[in-house]
Amino acid sequence: MRYLANCKLNLHLRVTGKLPDGYHSLETIFQEIPFSDELEIDPTDDGTVHFSASGIPIPENGNNICVKAAEILKAKFPITKGCRIHLRKNVPIGAGLGGGSSDAAAVLKALNGLWKLRLKDSELEHIGLSLGADVPFFIKGGCAWAEGKGEILSQIPPVLKNGTVLLVYPNIHISTPWAYKNLNLNLTKTTDNVIFAEVSKPGFDLNGSRAGFTNDFESAVFREYPEIGRIKEILLKEGAELTAMSGSGSTVFGFFNTSDKLYNSLKFLDDKYFVKAINV
Repeated sequence: MRYLANCKLNLHLRVTGKLPDGYHSLETIFQEIPFSDELEIDPTDDGTVHFSASGIPIPENGNNICVKAAEILKAKFPITKGCRIHLRKNVPIGAGLGGGSSDAAAVLKALNGLWKLRLKDSELEHIGLSLGADVPFFIKGGCAWAEGKGEILSQIPPVLKNGTVLLVYPNIHISTPWAYKNLNLNLTKTTDNVIFAEVSKPGFDLNGSRAGFTNDFESAVFREYPEIGRIKEILLKEGAELTAMSGSGSTVFGFFNTSDKLYNSLKFLDDKYFVKAINV
């Protein structure tokens, strides 16, 4: 059976502290967007997890997160069946779009049905957290305010809507551990969830509210990779309603409510970049 694993954007991202287990606490807004990896997942009777991939090359270290997701279910439950997973990778790797986490969530949800486990979403989210902090969000998807490691989720209406998101990936891989290591937590400020209160209001309009959105990773990343900062400057100058780096990078997105502004932006972007327009 065929499944789509949509990617996500972090519309807002504050790192608020460090937890005893080494993870960081954060406040973020996740929004799922319809740009997807594709998975073919079918049950088998041999008890083995078979995996193959095409599309964007993925690291061949035998440790793919899709396989991990299947094997963690087999380890937790008395499952005699196996599965065959084929991943067509479309979402760039290490781009801040959560492609791997979304793939893992898609496998968990698919096998929950194919293996007749009947697990609730909350149970899948708990299992998903052991695979990655973004995985719980992808169990439900949509749009959510997230706290803790990213697993404490409050669903909210979509923030980006009735427009087009322009994704710009400059083919720079940002290591998430590097991004956290170079993050100066002394520069981050605790918030009183003002943005959460705003985006949760019925009829919230992004226009005029974008000043409160931020990404704490941008300062360190833009300093090390000024090219990424220049992409954001271009999108701002050309009239994006909201622009930011997603996650720890390196994809920068711009949300446009008119096609004219979007097409003007394309004129100033290097043709070596991965660029994709997504209607939301």
